[in-house]
Amino acid sequence: MTAVALLYARGEYRKRGKLSILGVALLCAMLLIPNLILEYATTYAMPSTLLDYVGILISGAGIALCLVSVALFRTALKVLCLDPGKLTTVGPYRWSRNPQYVGYFLFLLGFALNDWSLWCLTALLVVAISLHLLVLVEEEHLQRVFGEQYIEYCRKVARYIGRWQAGV
Repeated sequence: MTAVALLYARGEYRKRGKLSILGVALLCAMLLIPNLILEYATTYAMPSTLLDYVGILISGAGIALCLVSVALFRTALKVLCLDPGKLTTVGPYRWSRNPQYVGYFLFLLGFALNDWSLWCLTALLVVAISLHLLVLVEEEHLQRVFGEQYIEYCRKVARYIGRWQAGV
């Protein structure tokens, strides 16, 4: 599923410069499947351990970061990858080129900490790999759309978090 969604998205970005509704649906499904694994693998209970509370804090911070990051896109078309709009470099985009994905991963990590299992680890690995591959597809597209402006942004801001820089 991941490979199909990513190849389809890359092809659409290259040919059309944006995603179709089918492209958006495939990427959403790619990211939803790990959520379903976590849903299946976990049980709901009141927090009872320190790890449960840490998981709740991480999950809350992650969803907040994700929502703030997406809100900075300002239009639904940009959120859905249907229109690149302008390059967003404010808010959390000052220290991460992909804070929405960092937030999404933290949300799932916090959720998984509440009921750690092999299923949860598998889901987190699938999410991490899928998100990274999606970022690579998006970076190629953003470099084509924004050119030198995006390349300079990549020089200044980490792909995910921290000071290390990965090439474009």
